Amino acid sequence: MADSDIIRIILVDDHQYIHDAVLVLLRGVPDMRLVGQFYRGQDAITQCAPLKPDLALMDVVMPGMNGIETTRALLAEYPAVRVLGLSSFREYERIKEMLDSGAAGYLAKDTMAEDLLSTIRAVMRGMIVFSREVAQTLLSPPSETPAVNFGLTEREIEVLQLTAKGLTNAEIATAMRISQPTVRFHTNNVLLKLKVETRSEALVLAAKHDLVK
Repeated sequence: MADSDIIRIILVDDHQYIHDAVLVLLRGVPDMRLVGQFYRGQDAITQCAPLKPDLALMDVVMPGMNGIETTRALLAEYPAVRVLGLSSFREYERIKEMLDSGAAGYLAKDTMAEDLLSTIRAVMRGMIVFSREVAQTLLSPPSETPAVNFGLTEREIEVLQLTAKGLTNAEIATAMRISQPTVRFHTNNVLLKLKVETRSEALVLAAKHDLVK
């Protein structure tokens, strides 16, 4: 494959597990190359020029310069770069702000394992792309209040419930017919959304809110 046919990608995210997940997802993909990884928005802007990226995977919530500000500044200097927003949060206003800043799409982090590659290709074809959950948020009036489940997806709740039953990552992977890295990915999202550090804390909080029995 010619270098001109390869999508050059940079990742801007302050979470190491996202960097690890993207590396796994892009490994061996012939038409994509991760050419730069950054943990702060400002670093991505100052070091972008020599990398010549086609697309930036952009975390929306970051300390310092957030993804909305970084996207706006990045596109002001490099308007040809396509930006795909990544976030564990799906609030209407945050999505709208990201799109208003110039992002070509918005992908929920918990669907990355299934949707990342196809979404990148669609964005590079000039499409505006959202994951299904994000599209549902955009179609819902901002005044609507979602059910209190900490924003967990059905898959994340399933992982949480299987964890509560005492299953290991390997057993959860078998039961859900997914890989162990995907199990770990969903588990990390659960901890992030519940704002806890350990699985035990997650299970206690989930039980209080009737997410697990």
